[in-house]
This record gives sequence, C-alpha cells and structure tokens, in this order.
Amino acid sequence: MNNLLKIYKLLSPEPLKGEGLDQYYINLKEGRGNNPTARIKRHLLENPRGNEQILFSGYRGCGKSTELNKLQQEIEDRFIVINYSVMKELDPISLNYTELIMITMEKLFEAVRDKNILIDEAMLKAIWAWKETAEVKKVEDFSSSVLVDIGAKISVPWFINFFANLRGSANASYNNKVTITQAIEHRLKDLINLCNDLIREIKLKLPDKGLLIIIEDLDKLSVAKAEELFFNNVHTLISLRANVIFTFPIALQIHPLANVIKSNFKDYSLPMVKVKTKEGQPFEEGREVLKEIILKRMSIASFETEDILYQFIDTSGGCLRDLFRMIRDGADYALDDERDIINQADYTKSVNRLKRNYKDTIAEKRDAQNKLVISIEEYLKVLVDAANSPDKQINNTAAAMDLRQSLCLLEYNGDTWCDVHPVVKQILVERGLITANATN
Repeated sequence: MNNLLKIYKLLSPEPLKGEGLDQYYINLKEGRGNNPTARIKRHLLENPRGNEQILFSGYRGCGKSTELNKLQQEIEDRFIVINYSVMKELDPISLNYTELIMITMEKLFEAVRDKNILIDEAMLKAIWAWKETAEVKKVEDFSSSVLVDIGAKISVPWFINFFANLRGSANASYNNKVTITQAIEHRLKDLINLCNDLIREIKLKLPDKGLLIIIEDLDKLSVAKAEELFFNNVHTLISLRANVIFTFPIALQIHPLANVIKSNFKDYSLPMVKVKTKEGQPFEEGREVLKEIILKRMSIASFETEDILYQFIDTSGGCLRDLFRMIRDGADYALDDERDIINQADYTKSVNRLKRNYKDTIAEKRDAQNKLVISIEEYLKVLVDAANSPDKQINNTAAAMDLRQSLCLLEYNGDTWCDVHPVVKQILVERGLITANATN
C-alpha cells in the first residue's frame, strides 16, 4: 500500500524540473512524431546573443513546461535563462501587455542580482529618471509602503522591489491595475527602451553568455485575451532585443489571424502523444512511451493487470495530465478500500470522474452582455462531426477553437488530423449522439 501512497506525489501534474528531470524525464519523440525543442535548442545555440521571437504551442497537459525546463537545463551553461509564469505572477484574466514589460524588468534585475552582474551607474540613473517622470510618479502611492524599507535607492535591490511591488499592487484589484497600467503606458516606449538597454548591459558584462526569456502559461489565456495580446499588441511583444519564447494558445493556431500573427515569430508546436492511428488502431510507439513514463514512477504490480494500465493510456488520448489524473484517482479509490492494487473498478470510477469534468466544459458561451455567442448544440455538432469524420479533418470554426482550448478536441502529428478526446466520445455515446463504433 505504501507504493500507492507515493503516487500522488510521483504523478504530480506539475512540470518536471531539477532532480525530477534527471530522474523521470523521457523524450517522447517516438510517440509525438517529433520534438521541436531540439530544433529550438539548435537555433538558439547557433546565435545565443540573438533576438529570436519564438511561439511555442501545444495542448494543455501535453508536457510543454517540462520540455521547456529540459531545454533550459541543456543550455544553461551557455545562457542566462529568465523563466516566469503569467499564471503565477500576474492575473491572466485581465492581463495587459504593459505588465509583461514591467515584470520582465523585474526578472532582469533579479538575474543581475543572482549573477552578480555590475550594472553601470548611468544605466541605473536613467531608469531612476524614468521612475521620476510625472506619469510614473502617480503610481508611487501604491508602492511607498514597501519602498521605504528597501534602504539605498538607485540600486538593483531597489528596482527589483519597485517593479515587484507594482506587479503586486496591480494584482490586488482591478482599479489598481487600471491606474498603474494606464500611468505606465504613457511612458511604455521609454520603459521598453530602458529594458533593451538593460538587456544590452547584461550581454556586455557577460560576453560569453546568451540571454533567453521564457514566458510561460500564455497558452492558457482565453482566445479573446490571446488575440488582443498577440495580434493587437504584437509589436510590444517583439520589441525585446533578446531571445524570447512565448507559450502560445493552441486555439490560435487555427485562428483566422494565425498567419498574420505567426509572420512576426518563429513558430513551433509540440504534438500530442498519439495512442491511436487516424483509423482507430492502437499506435504502439505512443502507448509504449506513455507506459514507460508511468513505470518510471510506479510498479506494474500496482495494477491488477497490465491491460488496466493500457486502458488508462488509451482513455487519456495521449494527454499526460489526464493520464496522471486518472491513475492518481484510481490509486485513491484503491486506498479508500484499503487495497494496494488498482483494479478495473478503480479505473472505471476514475474515468467517470474525468468524464464529469469534461461534461462541465461543454457549456454555452456568452459575452459580457450575456448574449449567446455559441450554443451547446453548436459545440456538440462539431464534436459529432469530428467523431464521425473518416479523414479526421475539421473546419476551423470559433466553436472548434474553443473545443481545442478545452482539450475536447485533440490534434495529432503525421498528416495532422484531429479527433475527439476519448472521454468526450464516451459522453457523446451516452447522449446517443454517436454510436459506440465511432469511439474506435
């Protein structure tokens, strides 16, 4: 039973990092069809001091953050890597492009501190002069309570706290965010120039190092928010004179503006792990690499039969997060009955629990004025058409974009085909919308 007690930690949905990468990382190229991070790594190493602007997309739960952490680990001897998450550091619902520049300044100063980089005093004075402009001074009331305790001004620690406190204050309330971002926006062009000056100073002081900024969790933004950021304000995003990787929503890959957006970036997408072929036959390479991932963390003896493990794999549709979630739930059900083996009943209960989660995602979409935008029937029609499609090609509608974002629709590598998540197919069968044969 002790084996199952460890599963909750070993199958954590959190991305691998540090020692976890060394212990549990497996390259899933055979199951995905390719792994674009190898190409990203090659291009970065060819020009470490360049200004590559990179989009990195993939379905949520497919392992993007783990792959980015692995990339960071492999290049850290050649690069200073700044990696931050908009989900952890900012409010993704009301994210403003101005905030991305402010937090990047904060993280650049943290890198300066951590790497003991001596910044030219004239550079610090220039940033201080920006801070003293009338527009920026308006927001100092939000930060004064913290800044009075910082000590010496015009220093790296002072600027770290200044930008961190602006971020914290903006997160505290919507009114704060509006006040701060509007004030900073008046001086945003100057702040971007100062940000690039700081990047240039870091490169100057560390001539043997490249600089890479990774902005995580932008792929979790709503389609509307992502469109605002990557289309309406793209020139702000690409203004940083450093290598930058932006995680990118999978829904925008099929957006009408996709080609316009991607013309400003190098574009890479991490494929799903394929567990079935387009014809519905088992894809053994994908099933086996997922089995290897699980058995790196737990014993096959934890399953009543090997077939149960394969059932978990097939039902996940290749989504690592769903696979981990189902096995963790299965372990919980076994432990509830004081068993140390996951049996068929535990598998069924865990699938039903995941099914309930997906049922909740298939809901009508309304705008801010409560006007119906997309009905449940429209979403269901897209799912039914995809499930019944012989060539597994779907039209790129607004409903399809939402269904990709919610993982109800999954895209696979090869000749790029799309299918309904296996759990969602079960929902369609239960509602009498498709036959059981469509689940093959």
